[in-house]
Amino acid sequence: MTNDFNFVKCPKCEHDRNPVTATKCEICGTPLKKGAFPVAPVFIGVGLVGILGASAFLLKNMFFGAKPDASSTPAVTTAVSSNVSPSAAPSPGNAQVKGAVVQTYSKLSDVPNVPQGIFNYGGSTTFAPLRSPIILSQFSNVFPQYQLRYTEPLTGKPGSGKGIEMLIEGQFSIAQSSRPPKDQEFSSAQSRGFALDAVPVAIDGIAFFVNPQLVSQGVKGLGLTQVKDIFTGKIQNWQEVGGPNLKITPISRDPSAGGTVDFFVENVLEKQPLGPDVKIARDATDTIRQTAAAPGGISFATTSESINQRTIRILAIGKGGSQSFVSPCGDDACTAANEKAFSDGSYPVTRRLFVVLKRDGKLDEQAGVAYANLLLSDEGQQLIKKAGFVPIR
Repeated sequence: MTNDFNFVKCPKCEHDRNPVTATKCEICGTPLKKGAFPVAPVFIGVGLVGILGASAFLLKNMFFGAKPDASSTPAVTTAVSSNVSPSAAPSPGNAQVKGAVVQTYSKLSDVPNVPQGIFNYGGSTTFAPLRSPIILSQFSNVFPQYQLRYTEPLTGKPGSGKGIEMLIEGQFSIAQSSRPPKDQEFSSAQSRGFALDAVPVAIDGIAFFVNPQLVSQGVKGLGLTQVKDIFTGKIQNWQEVGGPNLKITPISRDPSAGGTVDFFVENVLEKQPLGPDVKIARDATDTIRQTAAAPGGISFATTSESINQRTIRILAIGKGGSQSFVSPCGDDACTAANEKAFSDGSYPVTRRLFVVLKRDGKLDEQAGVAYANLLLSDEGQQLIKKAGFVPIR
């Protein structure tokens, strides 16, 4: 895997996308040595006077739904709707925060109301590139007093569900998720007197890749129906999909891993179980390694994890049984995601990535709104692109 974003490699399972601030491996829990790239505290914020002014501004918008005053803040380019569950209405004490100020700005420095403090965040491992020092330093250069601190769960493994759980329980100020919150999560937040808000900030896609020899032997792409039949065991030889007379070796992460695998099972396999011949890998790094080693290997991972890999070949995919294949790659060398195909939906396996906010009218909400606004700014969307995702706007 590429180390462009300064991750830490696990000495046991070799998972190489652990954030540099992690003390144990996201996948196997092995203790990690401090990263080779020291991370300076990432602060984004304002001084006491700025806090008071920002708080007044936020309260004004909470109660009156006003947009930023053009005389005191930069012009807003586009408004982004909030995604508060209708069934999870805030309590009377914080009803005024519903639909509060998540908007888009031109520059990072244009984002208002960025609070001062240390704010724990984390969740989906898909977000690992957005937790890198390279990305966070861009924020700290503009707002040097707002600290985003990646925090590991005390029990269980990081993931979208765990991140939302930790947000609800007060362990996180901000959760990162590769899916929107579920009804039970909205209800759990409501029972504690606040609402959840899921703000989409990027588009990600699931890429399917094979052993390079298969491409030279006639496998150019697959329809989603063929992918489904391969991973459920209905298709077992590459000859059935235009390739060589070779047994297929499907490889997947364990379904209990959640996140990307959940999305794959629900949206590609249509909730059918994996076939008995599917080999189980530890993580995305291991799926790539196993696919490269197996002559008939095929597997999947997020596009951001799959691009820039020389040991595998990413396939173009068609909707359903269609042979009109669309590549998730933005260029022949597959150094970036296919921004156009992800944005217009012509690539059939895409999803949105969310910043999940706690709508409680307090400092955590202010920190979450600021983080979402930073990522949704024009400059923030370019950082998302640099991290291997597709901008949502």
